[in-house]
Amino acid sequence: EYESRILGQLKQMGCSCDWQRTRFTLDETCARAVRYTFFDLFEKNLIYRGKRLVNWDTFLQTTVSDDEVFNKTTKGHFWHFMYPVIDPHDNEPAHIIVATTRPETMLGDTAVAVHPDDERYQALVGATVILPLVGREIPVIADDYVDKEFGTGCVKITPAHDFNHNEMGARHDLALINILNPDASINDNAPEPYRGLDRLDAREKVVADLEALGLLEKIEPHKLMVPRGDRSDAVIEPLLTDQWFVKIQPLADPAI
Repeated sequence: EYESRILGQLKQMGCSCDWQRTRFTLDETCARAVRYTFFDLFEKNLIYRGKRLVNWDTFLQTTVSDDEVFNKTTKGHFWHFMYPVIDPHDNEPAHIIVATTRPETMLGDTAVAVHPDDERYQALVGATVILPLVGREIPVIADDYVDKEFGTGCVKITPAHDFNHNEMGARHDLALINILNPDASINDNAPEPYRGLDRLDAREKVVADLEALGLLEKIEPHKLMVPRGDRSDAVIEPLLTDQWFVKIQPLADPAI
């Protein structure tokens, strides 16, 4: 669809290519070269596979690069939820309050984080809270990533659905629980009532269910930067997927 436009632009820019030898990336000659190179790098242990968070376009159903993502200021909300503390001591609160802009991701929480110097919560570090709606016990951890002045000073940690949380999860050896299907519906890692719901429908149900349990403290208006794909304009979700990676340093050293 775009080949003639691209070649026309190259000609207008004055590129003196041999236009009779134009190739398309999916031509058999190119595809064969790619397969050969991939296997060669794999044999040399320069290519490996691993689960990593990627920018996932839920409409195009594909990974997109950072360069293909733009942030759009959007009117949203801060939902403040109460997570019950298990066996609180006399000087500890019965609940720890977290604020989030994405309530549906709480179904994949594996910790609550506070700043190590925040005197309000120092007594809770090492304690355990119950993740509402799921019933999973998750720890309260201390990490410098947390901003004491932002929100409640307590952050729900979802390593499988946030890039910063993913790094914190690696530091504290937290489990990665992916609760999204590729089409952004809720998968079977979440409790049964939410499975199959679109993430926005799940958001409404999570908020309603927490309110019914008396665990919704308040809702605040909040402007936030929402990542979108520049081709589809769909909201980009961090998604845990199997990806191939190339070890760059052994290839870069000879060039340097």
